[in-house]
Amino acid sequence: MKRHKSITEYDSSTLPALEAFSHPEQLVAAFFHASSIGLAVCDNQLRFQVVNQTLAAMNGVPAEAHLGRAVRDILGQAAADVVERILKRVFTTGRPAINVEISVKLPTRGEVGHWIENYFPIRDSTGRVAQVGCIVVDVTQQKRLEKSHRTLTRKLLRAQDEEQRRFARDLHDSINQYHAALKMNLLKLRRNGLDQAARGELLAQSIELLDHCMAETRTISHLLHPPLLDEMGFASATRWYVKGFAQRSGIKVNLNLPPGLDRLPGPIETALFRILQEALTNVHRHAHASRVKIDVARLNGETVLQVQDDGQGIPAEILQQMRESTGGAGVGLASMNERVRELCGVFEVESDHGTTVRVRVPIAEIARDDSEEALSALVSA
Repeated sequence: MKRHKSITEYDSSTLPALEAFSHPEQLVAAFFHASSIGLAVCDNQLRFQVVNQTLAAMNGVPAEAHLGRAVRDILGQAAADVVERILKRVFTTGRPAINVEISVKLPTRGEVGHWIENYFPIRDSTGRVAQVGCIVVDVTQQKRLEKSHRTLTRKLLRAQDEEQRRFARDLHDSINQYHAALKMNLLKLRRNGLDQAARGELLAQSIELLDHCMAETRTISHLLHPPLLDEMGFASATRWYVKGFAQRSGIKVNLNLPPGLDRLPGPIETALFRILQEALTNVHRHAHASRVKIDVARLNGETVLQVQDDGQGIPAEILQQMRESTGGAGVGLASMNERVRELCGVFEVESDHGTTVRVRVPIAEIARDDSEEALSALVSA
């Protein structure tokens, strides 16, 4: 049988490490008070005997005010009904309660909080459960982010459905109408007895209908993903889109692109173009603006896109919700923000006498990711 060493049998190099644990009470106290996790000990009367500052901050009551007071006095009825039931079970069974999720509103907090809590028995020299230790982790922020993510996902799916419905309507109202007229002309051409002049007129009409159909298809295709973006890059696609936007909306647009702007990594070009589309769409729909200024620059290894209008601006509460990621911001702003975050960039919105959307995206990191992906694909092939 393997024999464990006593402390006196360890060599001198081990002793300094052991001496660090010569005062276990001080060690436990240091961990207890410095921990970022809420810690407490309760007696069998369900009163707080010791509480660290982290848990006190969670409860909104000073640590010294917990001591000797019942759980119900500190947490209020709703939380105490849950916590007391768990404490009593641990005292009765002597078994710990692990990863208990609690969602309640404390008297000191204005909203429902969420916690993951663990309770474990502390026995005395006779083996009786004399106290219960509590470990509490506040997950309210994580729950809020999860809810925000679900809200954003729901909005994006709804926006996607609306976009698909709009394209379906465009296809039905335009291209499908051309197809129907073209089919009627072709059916007429099948009839006997048509003279040469009538046939020639029907053929001319059919060619004209086909030309319109092709032009409409090309327009819809370009709006979905302009070929210029892949063939010529962000600068050319932006010039084309901005020109069409100004013609359709009647809004004056001042576009400033750096001369000889190099091609950017594919993900950046796509993201910047979609953000520009969304920003201009918001200007047209909501801003009531007469002018828009678009600036693109390369600064310190970043690509910067700024879209500034002279419209009515964005309500302060919407901006605040967007910054806090609470899901209250419009789906357009949320989708722009998400695109920038995926590229490790910075998305900013300012609204004062108009609205300014500013995007900064690092180039080197995305270019490196693209190169690694291309190399991986080449190796796989």
